[in-house]
Amino acid sequence: MHMQYRIQLSAAMAEQLGDVITVELSQEIVTIADIRKRLHEQYPEVASQLQGSFFTRHKRLASPDELILPSDAIALLQSAPGMETVISKCGLFAITYDPIDADEVASKVQEPSHGASLTFSGTTREYTQGQRTVLLEYEAYVPMAMNTMKQIGDEIAERWPSTRTAMTHRLGTVRIGETSVVIAVSAAHRDTCYEASRHAIERLKQIVPIWKKEVWEDGSEWKGHQLGGWNPHNAQ
Repeated sequence: MHMQYRIQLSAAMAEQLGDVITVELSQEIVTIADIRKRLHEQYPEVASQLQGSFFTRHKRLASPDELILPSDAIALLQSAPGMETVISKCGLFAITYDPIDADEVASKVQEPSHGASLTFSGTTREYTQGQRTVLLEYEAYVPMAMNTMKQIGDEIAERWPSTRTAMTHRLGTVRIGETSVVIAVSAAHRDTCYEASRHAIERLKQIVPIWKKEVWEDGSEWKGHQLGGWNPHNAQ
């Protein structure tokens, strides 16, 4: 039996498709990821806009694996309409759909008084626990992701005074060997750099609202940040 799901649209997609669209799915269990996939199939003309969007359920951010019912209030929002790269006001933190230039990120933390700098690059590895990865797909709630990335920079500055931190994370499809995140840290001494760099990547994995879909040869799985359960209305 086919069930209908109503989705409220906004911004450019609403102008193109109307304020509300309906999709039909036949499976008993439906997730946000299923809805997104169906929209890609049904409305290929807005595929590029879907890439930079996020879903809410009853006005709360919905994760890709969240179960939904036909009676749920689902909305599709664009986090950064018409933009491929979002950069913080200070210029140190960025989210992009473009390949990341590690040298550019490293240049943001150069200071004449700093005698040490480290650049961490996270790339897509081919095998994870015996499974061969084909590619990764990243999604984020961009406004809160930017806030939490800056929060990490503030934590590092408070814990290790006079350090400087920059980070850029990529969204969209990231293939084997490609870079998904670059973090650069500089400080007066190397021991501080090592500690601050490790803190930055561990905290990014813990609190930054970015989802990763691991696509294998025989399946796929969405994974979120470690703390989970975050709410966009908590963003400051």
